[in-house]
Amino acid sequence: MSFLNDFCSIGLSFTTDRFRLLYFLVSTAVFLMCTLFSFEYMKGEHKTGRFFVFWGITYFAVVGFMFSGDFFTMFTFFEIMSVASSFWVLQEENEESDYAGRLYLRISVLCGLVMLYGIMLIQHTFGTVSFADIHYVMMNGGNKLDAGIVKAASLMLLVGFGAKAGMFLLHVWLPRAHTVAPATASAVLSGILTKTGIIGIMITSTTLGLISNEFWGTLLLVFGGCTMFVGAALAVFSTNLKRTLACSSVSQIGFIITGISTMVLSGGGLFEFTGTLTHMLNHSIIKLILFLVAGGVLKKTKSLDLNTIRGYGRNKPFLMIPFAIGALSLSGVPGFSGYISKTLLHEGVEFLAEEFPVAEVVGLVFTITGGITLCYMTKLFVCIFIEKGEAEKKPNLTWLSTLCVVIPALVLLAMGPVPTMTVKLISSFGLTEYMAYGAPEGELFEMHWFSFHTMKGGLISICIGIALYFLFVRLCLMKKTEKGKVYINALPAWFDLEKYIYRPVILVFLPFVCACFSRILDKMTDLIAYFIKTRFLTAIMNKRKERVHSGISYVLGSIMEFFTGGKKRLAKNPERKSFTARLALINAETGKMARVLERSLSLSLLMFSVGLLIALFYMVFR
Repeated sequence: MSFLNDFCSIGLSFTTDRFRLLYFLVSTAVFLMCTLFSFEYMKGEHKTGRFFVFWGITYFAVVGFMFSGDFFTMFTFFEIMSVASSFWVLQEENEESDYAGRLYLRISVLCGLVMLYGIMLIQHTFGTVSFADIHYVMMNGGNKLDAGIVKAASLMLLVGFGAKAGMFLLHVWLPRAHTVAPATASAVLSGILTKTGIIGIMITSTTLGLISNEFWGTLLLVFGGCTMFVGAALAVFSTNLKRTLACSSVSQIGFIITGISTMVLSGGGLFEFTGTLTHMLNHSIIKLILFLVAGGVLKKTKSLDLNTIRGYGRNKPFLMIPFAIGALSLSGVPGFSGYISKTLLHEGVEFLAEEFPVAEVVGLVFTITGGITLCYMTKLFVCIFIEKGEAEKKPNLTWLSTLCVVIPALVLLAMGPVPTMTVKLISSFGLTEYMAYGAPEGELFEMHWFSFHTMKGGLISICIGIALYFLFVRLCLMKKTEKGKVYINALPAWFDLEKYIYRPVILVFLPFVCACFSRILDKMTDLIAYFIKTRFLTAIMNKRKERVHSGISYVLGSIMEFFTGGKKRLAKNPERKSFTARLALINAETGKMARVLERSLSLSLLMFSVGLLIALFYMVFR
């Protein structure tokens, strides 16, 4: 369905299918639960009206993104969503939120521009940005297209969508933004907005014919492995509740990207797609529970520090049980919904390990990261619900806020014990025009979910997690004080990409390099000008020096002297200058000023000429 056909000469178009409808329903449910929770959470906060205005704008932008029928429509709503959601990060209006909000906007805008360039390349290559039209072209003679341009466009789209998803190297905004945003906003940022980036990567992979593309699949596999491990490592060191959950989101996005890579490298099988989609759904629901519980803790204790909130959840079963369900699901413990999706993802990676050596390494990282996940979730659960502390005396949430936590927990609890029914239901939403690639249905449903062979990877991760908690968290990340043991952040200060790599590169290194390059161009311009002057203009300049005046000044001066009797006056007063000499002097000064102006414009004109020549060269020889 097309809409506003004259908008930017491209128009907006929308489409629908079961996959989009599924995530529209999930997004609506998450927004609804968070809105209901906000009645208590936002009570007494400043500028709540502004918050809910941008809350509504973001929701409609998410809906527009979900049902977009082409890349340009998707980009339009993607950018609206980014700008509107940035006001959630800026809500507190303090130094930390200001820094996080600016970082979020800068990365969103810059990576969005890169994505726009990719869309321009797609328009240039295919003559359209419509998903359906591009898919048709790829299925009917797509091998005749320039593969290099398609690959470049895909990489640019990956930058834009990967930034929103929180992919490694572009994830630096996510821990900061989630920490300072209201808890309800963090739940949506983690559960829904990151998934828009994931959906963008999935549509890019399928629509542009990248299924079975080894380069693309391997690239996603490497980034998926790095993202899952780095996020988990950051989470286990953190002593801030929301920052731990934010870093956990980075890690889980890594699992999902790994799932997309297995889908690509396996040829688009339904098995791999179902694992990816199931983990997307699990993560959206799990982070809804965990961030709302974190919001309740923050609302009642006014803190997110683990040493301050310790013991808040004791004797609060309607918070403890949902949090435990979410934590166990996130950790992939058998019997819970996260076990289903992680098992499918792990099976996909193991299947690829026979053909791709990098998949074997990622499979090992997968197992270790699963253990780290259980470790930091155990750390949070023990701190909030088991250990004793002053926060235990703080009041509980209202019944409405508690209900917003309990309902998604019941959904997770219903999915876990019936894995076959769950994957059958979810796989039916994978049969869309862009997502289905003909994997046999029996391949998915013949798994023995609770056999030792199937559970082996999950059991190894559980053992790793338990060992890490008792041998690393309890011994290395806690220290004894007069008031007892306290949690410490032992993460090295240099383990901050944004502060110690990106900012120095952008603010120091790049300006230095650009300044050096500009100086080189300036000197080259002077050298070219000197060469032309000495080789070609020397004779002309020498001739000009032989005469003081030009032809025009001499003629005008002679005429003026004839009519005014200038020769007679000069004979009486030899010190008086003739009209010819005066006009020659004026001409010389005017020429000097013109040459100064010419030299001042020479660099700009030269750079313009160089750019024009490059553009002409590209147009002629591309």
